[in-house]
Amino acid sequence: MPTPNDFSQEPFSLDQASDWTRRYREQHTDGVKGHCFSRATLEAILAQPGCTGVRAYYGRDAENQRRLVLVGTDAQDNDMLPTASLPQATSLLTESSALATTAATDDTIIGPGKACPPACSMQNILNS
Repeated sequence: MPTPNDFSQEPFSLDQASDWTRRYREQHTDGVKGHCFSRATLEAILAQPGCTGVRAYYGRDAENQRRLVLVGTDAQDNDMLPTASLPQATSLLTESSALATTAATDDTIIGPGKACPPACSMQNILNS
């Protein structure tokens, strides 16, 4: 029986990814196409003891811009939340570029990433 962290291994083609991202862009005309996180950011989350995956939550910042918040997940598919008090936990919410030079901690929540636009790839089938 699969565990909560057993992700589907079904093929996901570029055509399907293109279809999904095109449909999203057609329905969300505010211009946000995606978010970019550095390798160091993802590695910092995955380096947490007991971390077996990453979950992305949708959110909106104070200016109501679409953002992502990333959090590690454990073997039971539970979010690995900071054990610190709420004010301290809030201070862990950082730009991914700031975390790129920060050592991993036991409790890491990352957001909002670099929004596209303006931090976009050259035009391709997934973003144009």
